[in-house]
Amino acid sequence: MSQNTRRRFLKTAGCGAVAAGVAMIPGSGRSATLPKKRIMVGGFSHETNTFNPRKTTLEIFKKSMSLGPDVLKRGGGMVHGIVGDSIGGFIDVMEMYDIELIGSIRAGEGQGIVTGEAFDYITGAMLDTLDKNQVDAVYLSLHGGGVAEGHPDLEGDTLALIRKKVGPDVPIMFTMDLHCKPTKQMAEVADAASVFRTYPHADAFEVGKEIADIMLGTLFGKIKPVIAVRKLPLMIGPPLNVVTADMPIKLVYDKAKMMERTISGVLTVCPGHGFMQQDVPTQGAGVIVTVDRDRALAQKLADELGDLFFSYRKDYWVHLPYPDETIRQALALNRKTGKPVAIADGGDNMGAGTPGDGTALLVQILKQGVKNAFVQIWDPESAKKAALSGVGATVTLDVGGKTDTLYGPPVQIKGKVVAVSNFSGKDSPAVKIETNGITILVNTDQIGPNDQKNLRAVGIDPSKYTMSVCKGGFAFRPQYPNTIYEYILSNTPGYSSVDLKTFKFTQIPRPIYPLDDI
Repeated sequence: MSQNTRRRFLKTAGCGAVAAGVAMIPGSGRSATLPKKRIMVGGFSHETNTFNPRKTTLEIFKKSMSLGPDVLKRGGGMVHGIVGDSIGGFIDVMEMYDIELIGSIRAGEGQGIVTGEAFDYITGAMLDTLDKNQVDAVYLSLHGGGVAEGHPDLEGDTLALIRKKVGPDVPIMFTMDLHCKPTKQMAEVADAASVFRTYPHADAFEVGKEIADIMLGTLFGKIKPVIAVRKLPLMIGPPLNVVTADMPIKLVYDKAKMMERTISGVLTVCPGHGFMQQDVPTQGAGVIVTVDRDRALAQKLADELGDLFFSYRKDYWVHLPYPDETIRQALALNRKTGKPVAIADGGDNMGAGTPGDGTALLVQILKQGVKNAFVQIWDPESAKKAALSGVGATVTLDVGGKTDTLYGPPVQIKGKVVAVSNFSGKDSPAVKIETNGITILVNTDQIGPNDQKNLRAVGIDPSKYTMSVCKGGFAFRPQYPNTIYEYILSNTPGYSSVDLKTFKFTQIPRPIYPLDDI
């Protein structure tokens, strides 16, 4: 539902003047003082790649975790390089009303499976907040692609724990990333959901505002939302043909918007792309729909949109060039258009739980004699060695390819240390190395391509190179806009490879496309 449509719906329902604890009594022309509402706010975001052997521990979460009032701090949220996250959008709406927000915990990371200890700590903090505070509602910012030890449906299990704690009458609402896997459990234990409608993600803030408006209508008794889910036997993801503005998946989103705009009582209609690199029983894309009161209508719409979503399954799966072909195409495209080329390193997509030290494209850049290129590699050992050598030193390093044989072998380079940055802290240097026209940024910390602050810290402007290797799918594109860059998507090896038959799936539901011809 668009912002204007949503606000009109809630105003019609009698929710348009709930501010400063005062609301209009429908049909009376008189105002009434309402008790202040209290809402718990928390976040648990993890995009889990179950094929990455490096588990996500509590210690990893604690590096960026927020607790209590810090959960409600403004200005720090960012999704794929775009300022504004769902919690920020939720707060933006609620600040206009006499409502008390109670921060609980906010934890977000993404690589291998979340440990049981981390899951218990994060959900335990939420339950502890509810033990200490009586609340009228709960809002959680979730990812939807999480897996923890013993919890293949991380988000559904989190919501179920909250439901058990607060009982059947307290509204529970949540937002999710577009790469969520909607599950039946979510529909059974929560009241309303909203999911990003854009990829690359540009609407996280708006989605937070959307769920806040639905929360207001619910708290003041004007609507009673219910959820329905349709699961699909479909695996998709970046860097396939899944950009929401592109055909044919755009038609799915157009249909969802039409349902929200024209069907009475519909609050949200949200496709969820799922997350391919997971071996879990809840694998697969889906649709999650929130409707005022009418669960049968919600299920009907979820099924209808799900059928459309699935009907284009063969159009999502497109040919992607392998590394050698990728570099040849990038050189030809640059010669043809004169524009720099941003290459998506599909198998080493750091947003999909990969390490960022894959060397497949770097090997081809060197082998094919490319004269001008930029590559970013995660390699703490090499970064620290080069930093100790100092600016101006000539170093010989074996870079990358150290986490797994999929990402190697390491590539030996000999080059000059041009700059050293402590962007991530004095113990986490990033080193700019020049070798025969190729710029390699060797990082101590795992920094993906969705932001360029670390590049600017060492004087790197990707637009000045013939080609740049971006360890992502599509999410980096706001930083590499199509007004400046050409794009090539590469089928490289790694934990986020689109060659799904290279992975061993034992728990996913079958049949499922594209592993099965359905």
